Amino acid sequence: MKVSLNCKEREFEPGTRLIEVVNLIRETKKNEPVIRLLIEKTGQDQLVFVVNGRLVRPPEYDDLELQDGDDVRWLHPFFGG
Repeated sequence: MKVSLNCKEREFEPGTRLIEVVNLIRETKKNEPVIRLLIEKTGQDQLVFVVNGRLVRPPEYDDLELQDGDDVRWLHPFFGG
């Protein structure tokens, strides 16, 4: 099945759950400077996941089965002043 990840189409097996995508993204992004700093300072990467325009809370990651055509986006906070 095809799922859009931050506007890039990817293939996943039917039945893929959001937690699998979350883990994949976290693994690939963990060495980015902003993410590394957030992990050092807070113990977490602070990534937020949105599926089809709806913010998904971490307790839902395991239960949400992705569907063909879903739009998954992730954001991380930027701080400024």
